[in-house]
Amino acid sequence: MDYIIKIKRSKKLPLRQRWLWKMAWNDAKFNLGRLALFISSIVIGVAGLVAINGFNDNLKQDIDSQAKELVGADLVVENDDNEVAFSDSALVFIDSLSEAQARGARFASMAYFSNNGGSRLVQVIALQGPFPFYGSIETTENSDLAAFSNGSGVMIDEALATQFSAQLGDSLKLGQGTYPIVAVVLQFPGSANFTTTIAPSVYLPYGKLDETGLIQFGSRVEYNYYYKLDEQYLESVEEKLQTLRDQSGISWDTVEEEKEDLSRGFQNLYEYFNLLSFVALIMGSIGVASSIFIYIKEKRNTAAILRCVGAGEWQIFHVFFAQVMVLGLVGSLLGVFAGLITQYFLPLIMQDFLPIDVTVSISWSAVLIGMAAGMIISLLFSALPLNGIRFVSPLEILRGIGIGKRPFSKFRLIILISIIVFPWIFTWLQIRDIAKTSAFYLGLAITFALLYILSKILIAVVKKLMQLKAPFVWRQGFSNLFRPNNQTAVLVIVIGLGAFLIATMALIQNSLLGQVEFAGSGERTNTVLFDIQPYQKADVMELVQQYELPVQQLVPIVTMRIDSLKGKAIETWQADTAADLSNWRLTREYRVTYRDSLINSEKLLKGEYQHTAPQAGDSIFVSLSQEMTNSLNLKLEDEIVWDVQGIPITTYLGSTREVDWQRIQTNFMVVFPPGVLQDAPQFYVLLTRIEEKQKAATFQQQLVQTFPNVSLIDLNLILDTLDKVFNKIAFVIRFMALFTIITGMLVLSAAVINSKYARLKENVLLRTIGAVKKQIIGITLVEYSLLGLFAGLSGVLLAYLGAWLLAVYLFEIRFFPDIVSLLFIWLLVTGLTVFIGWVNTRQVLHRSPLEVLRKES
Repeated sequence: MDYIIKIKRSKKLPLRQRWLWKMAWNDAKFNLGRLALFISSIVIGVAGLVAINGFNDNLKQDIDSQAKELVGADLVVENDDNEVAFSDSALVFIDSLSEAQARGARFASMAYFSNNGGSRLVQVIALQGPFPFYGSIETTENSDLAAFSNGSGVMIDEALATQFSAQLGDSLKLGQGTYPIVAVVLQFPGSANFTTTIAPSVYLPYGKLDETGLIQFGSRVEYNYYYKLDEQYLESVEEKLQTLRDQSGISWDTVEEEKEDLSRGFQNLYEYFNLLSFVALIMGSIGVASSIFIYIKEKRNTAAILRCVGAGEWQIFHVFFAQVMVLGLVGSLLGVFAGLITQYFLPLIMQDFLPIDVTVSISWSAVLIGMAAGMIISLLFSALPLNGIRFVSPLEILRGIGIGKRPFSKFRLIILISIIVFPWIFTWLQIRDIAKTSAFYLGLAITFALLYILSKILIAVVKKLMQLKAPFVWRQGFSNLFRPNNQTAVLVIVIGLGAFLIATMALIQNSLLGQVEFAGSGERTNTVLFDIQPYQKADVMELVQQYELPVQQLVPIVTMRIDSLKGKAIETWQADTAADLSNWRLTREYRVTYRDSLINSEKLLKGEYQHTAPQAGDSIFVSLSQEMTNSLNLKLEDEIVWDVQGIPITTYLGSTREVDWQRIQTNFMVVFPPGVLQDAPQFYVLLTRIEEKQKAATFQQQLVQTFPNVSLIDLNLILDTLDKVFNKIAFVIRFMALFTIITGMLVLSAAVINSKYARLKENVLLRTIGAVKKQIIGITLVEYSLLGLFAGLSGVLLAYLGAWLLAVYLFEIRFFPDIVSLLFIWLLVTGLTVFIGWVNTRQVLHRSPLEVLRKES
């Protein structure tokens, strides 16, 4: 029995380890409220990581499993230039690919609803054959897909039916044809809800295409063939298609390419959300470090007593390190649980923007990453303040004397290096891009450094203000910012970073929306008419004048291709692999115009613009956009021969222009001088402005009825639609940013609450010497108002600079600052800071000084 007992005892922890854990528990159970504060930030940060990484993993799996349903076929063959149908040689090949095939065409046109006289620019999708081969077209109840298949009517998107109150059986006019609505489409392969909101579709039987009369010279039509093929056969087909692409400019899409395109499309979303959740963890790291820093300061007497009874410096370190480790583990587990719950809501929030149905399942890799991140941050960022407890001297409790300057420690150096390196490594593991990781890390480091410097400036300014005569409340509030145990630097960084992130998102959203802000005050264009044929030009102008509308621009457009470049035929350039020229630029069909001057969206960079018509025998100098000049490796006076409807025209590069493609103008890559293309086949685009909505609706109705092939873009309608879409996108962004915002608020609360414990005796002493509740509240309001105002302003100003850099250099868009939003964010952050500071002062206000002092003793 004794032997057995000895064996059992040997399995227990050694006496020293048991003492460490027992001491850690005995000390922690009286401070659970304080210690639990810092794990709240870990919970939110880990929840963000688990939810977002889990959602990303589920999304990637669903893209793989649903890719065929998105494409609707194994192979889609389409023409690259979007202008003409397939060549005869291409048709012979693609017709022989498979018996299981369908065909389609896509183009923009006006649709007129007979039930209420409404009209709108729509995307017409003409279909013939058993498309889709995978997945299905989802429609509303009582819709008749069979009637569409046999050519008895058209289908429309649900968004279009809702906007014009269209019912099944109502008539819809497309061009010269009128058709009954036989189905309302809820979901079409490859489309998301927000795309149908911006560009709603009308589905037309392919056999009805000619009778609409919509396809005329200049009409942009994309012709497609859909195939169901064996996977092995598909590889040999792609080799032949490669040859056809070089010859006739066709392109194709497969299921694998669709997977890659979707993954690339969501890549920025993945990276943004991952970095957002990681910022939440970084802010949590600050909360952990600051909370433990204050907590350890209060435990110096405890540590000194332990040193007096023989405890070593590492034993003391391990007592408090054990507390952090356990709480970090608890926080990480709670964060994983919260993340898994949140993961179920993400598909519901983002369903309008996803072309696939996202399933929800536990991603164990996301769980492991979240657990690892939570534990590493808990231990790593608490190790530095915990390291200071090792150097507490017994004299601190016996005589109240510290050890002075802390000695050099290799352990401290290792911690500092780890804290610096860890964020970069973790960010790289999230996005796997060294350049983006370094840019993000550098930007975050600069923001932290600037906020830290600004906090020191605040302290210096406040010290100067203390030299001025001020009421008692103001002096005490100011002195709290620089007295011992102050949290000024931490709070300025936390509050400033939160304001920085929120304000940056608001500014970027405003700048993105500002790109389509073309319907404001002034004389800017808000209506565009295109595909006006030469024989319709005079009549359309007469209709415009009848409604007393200004003709801001009437622009001729001529289509052409490049026949040769620098004296070499296009086929020669294609065969030259060392030329590094874009095949798309060489083979595409260009839409060009001619005029005698530049417009306000253009700026001359090189050469001279030819303002006058060339005389007989003179050289013709064209102007190209900067992008086209660079992609074709052209220099001034290089020769370009154009094929204009079978007629060659030799030109030379006379100038290069910088074109602002964001401006609502008739912008072109190629501009000819006047007097060259007047007799070429062409069509016109007219730009005007309509002030009144009723006049716009009446004008659209008459235009559609009189000129069914002429399409009208109502930029006011597009602006309203995009505004709704941006609001939805902004909601998604703000929802994901909620992890960061909540973390910031929790870290702020934790920092303020912990600083409250450090100042408790100070406030009690103020109560003891006669300070009333009103004065203590005033001191709190002064301190936290100044903190909130300064930190919020710092974050907002840094956000202004950061958003400008992002808009100009990353998104390459115009920067539209929203001063009102920045002011609101500043005041909101200040208000929250003051409110949290006031709430955490109530313990002193509602308890007697003697009760608090006895508890502290």
